[in-house]
Amino acid sequence: MIKFENVIAKAVNGREILVSVVPSKKMQSTREGFEWVEVGKKVLLQSGVEIELNLDGRSFYTGIHEMFRLESRVC
Repeated sequence: MIKFENVIAKAVNGREILVSVVPSKKMQSTREGFEWVEVGKKVLLQSGVEIELNLDGRSFYTGIHEMFRLESRVC
């Protein structure tokens, strides 16, 4: 069973949501064929929607003008 790290994300207005940090995987071509490789992290909302992190590695948008920030950078 795969376990994900649950963290709290906070908005500027004080709103908090619980999200899970999940790996972002892409298909890569190799000499032996294709394989899945981890290329970063995403956040998984409680509704089941996966959202890519911004370039800073700790913030994401759930909608227009709705930016949430994680406590620390996700590696």
